[in-house]
Amino acid sequence: MRRCFQKFAAHLDGRGQFDDPREDLAALGRQYLSYARDHALEYRLMFDTPWPAESEEHPDLIRDAIHTYDILRKVLRRLHGNSPAMDDRVDLDALYIWSTVHGLAGVMNGNCIDKLNLKPTVLEQSIEHVIQMVELGLMAKQ
Repeated sequence: MRRCFQKFAAHLDGRGQFDDPREDLAALGRQYLSYARDHALEYRLMFDTPWPAESEEHPDLIRDAIHTYDILRKVLRRLHGNSPAMDDRVDLDALYIWSTVHGLAGVMNGNCIDKLNLKPTVLEQSIEHVIQMVELGLMAKQ
């Protein structure tokens, strides 16, 4: 699991950096979804496998999982500002984004997506649509 989180973080960091935090956030979403698609087994291992019962005995695993999540938090701090007053907002938005993108990854990797009779164009547009909807959701809160 730890190696998967390390590879996942490296993949997310490989998106490049954008001056505009909104562009950076969109690129991060695309990277997340491409990893879930291209590394489905590792993705399931990270998110669908029970953690060790005594996870505090695996501080490196916890550190690497937190590092991966902090990539999203850093982008959100650039978007909202890096003051302690924004910590709750950053964490709430990070959970919103993660659950949305994670949900799409699960649906796209799931067994029923091809049974839904969706037009190929809908599937092709789904990633950009979710990214746009996340951005709208974030901006509506401001």
